[in-house]
Order: sequence, then structure tokens, then C-alpha cells
Amino acid sequence: MRTQLKKLTMYHEVKELSREGLSIRQISRKTGLDRVTVRKYLRMSEEEFSDFLFLQKQRLRKLQPYEQFIKERVTDYPDCSAAQVEDWLKEHHPDFREVTTRTIYSFVQWIRKSHHIPKPKGTSRQYHPVEQFPYGQQAQVDFGEYWMANADEDKVKVYFMIMLLSRSRRKFVSFSQQPITTRFVLEAHEQAFTFFEGIPHTLVYDQDSTIVTNENRGAILYTEAFNKYLLHRSLNIHLCRKSDPESKGKIEAGVKYVKHNFLPGRRFVNLDVLNQEVLLWLERTANAKEHTTTHLVPDAEWQVEKQHLRPYEPLPYPISGTIGKDYHVRKDNTISYRGNFYTLPVGTYAGPGTQVVLEARENNLFLYTQDGKLLAGHLIESGKGIVVINNHHRRDISSKIRELQDSLMQQFTNQEQAGLVLESIHNRYPRYIRDQFLHVRDTIKGCEQRLVDDALAYCVDHHLFSSGEFYDILQHHRKQKDKQSHHAVFKAFRPKTLQSDLNRILSFVPESSTITTYEKILC
Repeated sequence: MRTQLKKLTMYHEVKELSREGLSIRQISRKTGLDRVTVRKYLRMSEEEFSDFLFLQKQRLRKLQPYEQFIKERVTDYPDCSAAQVEDWLKEHHPDFREVTTRTIYSFVQWIRKSHHIPKPKGTSRQYHPVEQFPYGQQAQVDFGEYWMANADEDKVKVYFMIMLLSRSRRKFVSFSQQPITTRFVLEAHEQAFTFFEGIPHTLVYDQDSTIVTNENRGAILYTEAFNKYLLHRSLNIHLCRKSDPESKGKIEAGVKYVKHNFLPGRRFVNLDVLNQEVLLWLERTANAKEHTTTHLVPDAEWQVEKQHLRPYEPLPYPISGTIGKDYHVRKDNTISYRGNFYTLPVGTYAGPGTQVVLEARENNLFLYTQDGKLLAGHLIESGKGIVVINNHHRRDISSKIRELQDSLMQQFTNQEQAGLVLESIHNRYPRYIRDQFLHVRDTIKGCEQRLVDDALAYCVDHHLFSSGEFYDILQHHRKQKDKQSHHAVFKAFRPKTLQSDLNRILSFVPESSTITTYEKILC
């Protein structure tokens, strides 16, 4: 009955909004109804809508025939899920018609409501108030992302880092258009410390990959770049456990605050404008309004807290200059820099979006992973269109080819001739040398040594330097040997003649018995 009344109320609201001149799209936004439903309501008169409600009331649910079975099951196992009910229906009712999982879930919920069979609630986690931190003791750091619209109504994804002083609740936010990198994190940290006019004694983080590589049972392993940063800043780091809102609840609320208060309804112009706008928002709203939990103004509390922060002095080198800038890796494992191309180790490219960090110092170019590991170093070329290659970045197959060549030489008696043939093959087919050597190896496998040596000598005498020619010569020698063997066997074979059989028959002497043998039998 309540559902029928709700639909009737919504029907009249749709009609009223239409009379006010709102379009179907506007009515849909205002009421939350689908545009198809709005259009259907507008076409129906009050009489037609009443008939529609009556049919809705009389309509049987798809799973109505199984109501008693489901009711008994849910009564016996009140904590069962809709997925279990679906499996029971298929198991006990072979004639069960396939319906969507959502239909089964809705029917199970209707059964619970109609027959008063609530689902037992699990043991809820007990929380306790978090103690108030001393001034300057702690700051929390977290990251977020958000889709914005630009002037052309195109979607632009932005990423941000927020740092919040736990006692005063003063916040700092910095945005990026690229996914969060170690370089962005370190730059944002320096900006935050400038903004707070000091450094907190402890920083609380999630286990983010730009900072931590492995928690290592408490012996935390940081990324290389972040570890170097810690050496300069001497920060005390605290990593939160997963699903632990007591440790990082303040900063999670801060992320939501940015997403739900600052970003909605804002157009993306460019990154510099967005970072300027967020600073103004922090000044007039986020840090200027009374905090709902502490009932204190963050900016006023910060005036006290900054006296307890560690003194902040800029680093002796710029973070951006030390860490470098992000560059996209091309499919051929190179990056493009000022019109030239510089190689990276094979395997660096890991699909679209692969990036490395580029740092230019004097006349040298250094390329790092996002966590600060050095990948390559090059001299910067002054021209254009030059491919600067480091041979160490290519697959190092030369040593393996030489090992294969040396092992093949051991298969021949005359290794001097073998070395001549194999080296000639190497020079003749440098691109397919591995295939050539493997073919030679397979050709001589299980073959008589004399034939292998004869084939090798023939190739040397006639300057035949390819695995295919060696194969043909060896096969020819094999056939010649087979013919000779067959002739020798035929020559050794002596066929029987009629005369030999006659002589054998004439020379046959039958066995004879003495007279005493028969006398013994008769007696």
C-alpha cells in the first residue's frame, strides 16, 4: 500500500512539474525517475494511472510459486544469502525458470519483510574515541582522484594529495593531472611544509606504492626516492593497517571534503588555475570555518600549533630538479627528448601509460623508474632526429651464441675445420645465426662421427657454408653408407641350390635299433 501511495504521489509531482514548463530531462533530474518512466507518466491520464496501479497490485511476482519453499528455507537459515536461495531453487526444483539474480534478491527481501524474518546482524566493531594529539605531533596524508568537466564538456581526471595537521585540522591540497608519482608526492610535501610553516614530528600514510615497497613485518622498505628524501627530512613515519579508520579517519574525511565541497560544479581550466583555486578555497572555507568535530577554527588553532612544529628550511636542492620530469616510454623502449630518441633497457615498456622520470644535469641525461631506480644514462645530443643507443639495453645474446658455437665445435673431430665453417656461417647469416647453429646441432644429433667428419671436410673443400648445405651433404653420405652396407649383406648371403639339398638327403643316416630291444618288449 505504501508503494502504491508513493507512485501516486510521484505521478502527481511529474504532472505538476510538466505544467510548470520543465522538460522531461529536467523532471528526471529533479525527481530521480528514469526519463522513460517520466515520459510514460506524462502520457497517462489519471484513470489510466489508476488502472495501472491496480494491475501492479494484482500482478504476481515471478517467484510466487516458490514462496512457501523460500519462506521455509529463510526461516530455517535466517542468515542465508540470495545466492544460496538461488542454488537451492535450482537443486530442489528442476523446473525452475532462469531469472536474474536481482529478481531473486528482491523476492528474498520481500519474503523477509512480509513474514518478519530479519537477517541476523553480525557483531559490530566497537570503537573508542581517539585521544587528542599534542600540538605539532602528527599530520596525516592521503590521495584522491576526481573527474572534472572542462569548458568543452570533456571529462578530465585529476589527482590530488591532501595533508592535514591532526590537532588543528589545518589542511593543504595539491593537484596533478598525472597519476600519483613519487616526484609529485615529494613536491607536494615540500609545498605543504611551506604552507604549514613547519614540519610535524610524525606523518601517517596508507601503504601507498609511491612511498612503500614492502611493510616487511615492521622493517618497512621504502621506495628508493622516498628513502633518500627521509634522509634529508628525518621524518618519523607511521603506516596504517588496512580498514583501520581510527588511524586515518581524519584524513579520509578530508578527502571526502575536497571531493564533495571544493570540486563539484567546478570547471577545469588548467592545472595552475586549479591549484590557485584550491588555495583560495582553503583560505576562505576549509581552514576558515569552524570544524564540526572540534568546534574550533583550523586557522586559529594553527596559530598555536605552528609554534610546536619542527622548523622548516628548504632543501639545498629542488625536488623537481633532483627527481626529474615524467616522460612517456615508446613501444621500442625509447623516450623522446628535445627531438632525439634515447634508449631504455628492453622490457621497460609495459603498455600504454608507461612512464619514466627524466633528469637532465649539465650535458647528461638520466632516466629513472617512478620509485627512483636508475635505468639509463646518456650524453645529450645537440642535433635532431638522432637515436642515441646504449648497446647494454639490447638483448645480450652474443655470449649465448658463442656458447652454442663452442659446444658445436666439440661435436667434430677436426675442430679447426669446424671453427672455419661455423665462423663463416656466422658472418654469412648474422641475423639468423641462432637458427643456423640449431639446425647444425639437430642435423648431427645421433649421427655416426665418421659421416659427420666427412660431411664437414666436403663442405670445407667446396666452400659450402650454411646449415642447409651441410644437412644435404650429410644426408648424401648417409645414403651412400646405407647402399654399401646393403651390398655387403647381399654379397655375404649364399642361396641354397638343388645339388646341396640332394647331397644333404643322400648323406642322411636313419637311426637303428638292436634285436634285444624288441625281445625285451615281447617278454
